[in-house]
Amino acid sequence: MYLVFARKYRPHTFDDVIGQQHVARTLKNAVRQGRVAHAYLFCGSRGVGKTSMARILAAALNCEDGPTETPCGRCDHCRRIAVGDDLDVMEIDGASNRGIDEVRELRQNAKISPAHSRFKIYYIDEVHMLTSQAFNALLKTLEEPPPHVKFIFSTTDPQQLPDTVKSRCQRFDFRRISDAEIIKHLQQICSKEELATEKGALEAIARAARGGMRDALGALDQVRAFSDSEVKLDQVLTVLGAARTRTLTDMVAALAGSKTGNALKMAHNVLLSGIDLLDFIDQLSEYLRDVLVAKYCRTDDELLAGAIADADTLRRQSELFTPEQLLYMLQILREARLRARRDTTGKLAFELAIIKLSRLDDLVHIQQTLDADTAGEPVENNNYSTEDRGRKTEAKPTQAAQKGETKEGGNGKDRIKNMVRRLQDRSKGNAGPQTPPATASHPGPAADIPDDVPEGISPEKFRQIQDAAGGAEIAGEIEKNTPLLEAFIRADEQFDLRPVKLQKSQETKQDNTDQGSESGS
Repeated sequence: MYLVFARKYRPHTFDDVIGQQHVARTLKNAVRQGRVAHAYLFCGSRGVGKTSMARILAAALNCEDGPTETPCGRCDHCRRIAVGDDLDVMEIDGASNRGIDEVRELRQNAKISPAHSRFKIYYIDEVHMLTSQAFNALLKTLEEPPPHVKFIFSTTDPQQLPDTVKSRCQRFDFRRISDAEIIKHLQQICSKEELATEKGALEAIARAARGGMRDALGALDQVRAFSDSEVKLDQVLTVLGAARTRTLTDMVAALAGSKTGNALKMAHNVLLSGIDLLDFIDQLSEYLRDVLVAKYCRTDDELLAGAIADADTLRRQSELFTPEQLLYMLQILREARLRARRDTTGKLAFELAIIKLSRLDDLVHIQQTLDADTAGEPVENNNYSTEDRGRKTEAKPTQAAQKGETKEGGNGKDRIKNMVRRLQDRSKGNAGPQTPPATASHPGPAADIPDDVPEGISPEKFRQIQDAAGGAEIAGEIEKNTPLLEAFIRADEQFDLRPVKLQKSQETKQDNTDQGSESGS
């Protein structure tokens, strides 16, 4: 009978378990020193070796040469445990045996001595599926089991287990297996199976497995049935339902070049080819993650071991973006995935994300926006630090530069007049270009400020004028501008705005004058 790779190459010793050395070492030492606990809890995601480790521990305890840290694998006990057919090693599915009646039966059977082994071992898979009543019925037996009984629990969701159960077990957390370790193990299997592999094929399988060795072996088994004697990258992507590497690189290049139409067409063609929308968003996110990592790490770093694209491509495309842009793109894609998952029109959410990602040139740093607003200048996007955007080498001159002024240019009076003019334009809803500053030949509207509140400015806007006069230099210019100063004083009388800083400035000036008079007298 044909055995799939996941069963054919299941580990039979502690050292054979991939990526869980911390668990294997602890259990080996416990068996060798005779310090095996009565209950263990194995936690971890699917396909990382929980069931295999439980069987190996059971074989180590019941092997004819044992207890031993290296079970022989040849005796009757080891062979039966390896296939899950031993009377004294009972594997129980927690999802289908989750009630209190099953636990009562387990408690009664636990009192009976093993049939032909040293220990009677209960292995309950997905133990978090048991009901609260079943857990409560198990607590006493779990805390003080008979000397011949050992419990091994495994779960993918330890948060659902009661604390009373977790406190009675020794817990081991199984880690996700790295892409590099998965690739190495797949290469060994391909060598034993005499399978030729194309560059990038095993990397694609490892990336799709997401840290689960069983998923990787299942995908390799499926690709072998699809391609007979050779594992090719295109065949792997077809079996996995993944996008081609060229599609991802072209998509990122289109986004970098602000080619929105091309990016939308590529996304449309990908979805028409049968690739799931959420899977494609994940693949694009993972590719951008590789581009971001390539910006900081060497191309041969272990973090890029499972990357689909080659190192040169990742390095080249990492130069098209700044780190901030890549972080923004990843954030947009994750938000689009959440919306696409909840919404019936998921494609629309993805297309909106593509449009945002292709308009990175429109993004402006917030500090640049604040500086431009303070100076009354139009905001310019000077974020052209990459090679693809090198075409825009000459930044457009700002409005102040065209007038021969700098950001700090012009005296305080001109800045006050410009401030008042902007407030007037906003209060009137005028979104047009700002009028040039007042000069001797072209006096501006701020030159004829009336004694009362300036014309066209509401009291709320006038409060903004007062707040803007907080600077010492501007306050001093207001003092020199008699009409504007009188307007502030009248506003204080009418609206009780209390321009404290101006009053303090006047009082200080008056005190200095009085002191000068006294010293003179």
